[in-house]
Amino acid sequence: VRATANRLANFDDANLRRSARAAVAASARVQRALEILGNEIPDHLREAGELRIRHGQASLEELGTLAVPAMTKDAIAGRIRRLLAMADKRAGELGIPDTESSISPEMLT
Repeated sequence: VRATANRLANFDDANLRRSARAAVAASARVQRALEILGNEIPDHLREAGELRIRHGQASLEELGTLAVPAMTKDAIAGRIRRLLAMADKRAGELGIPDTESSISPEMLT
């Protein structure tokens, strides 16, 4: 029983670390997206991106509760995904580094 409890605690800890790393990487990508797009961002996408930057280690669910009005985690994720896609497309058109270029190897370890 104790081994099972330890194993579950280790899985939870690993999941939290993985989630935190993903959130930090997403924050860096969103920051790059805002740089690429400048003022060409729809307000609802900008707001989702700014939430991600201001709350860099928050989960998507937490970001949803911080939004005004509150949103589901799927709604926040969708807006951030569309923001990144829009920025990556624009970066490709301009021939400049996309949002993936903002992720350093240290962010993923």
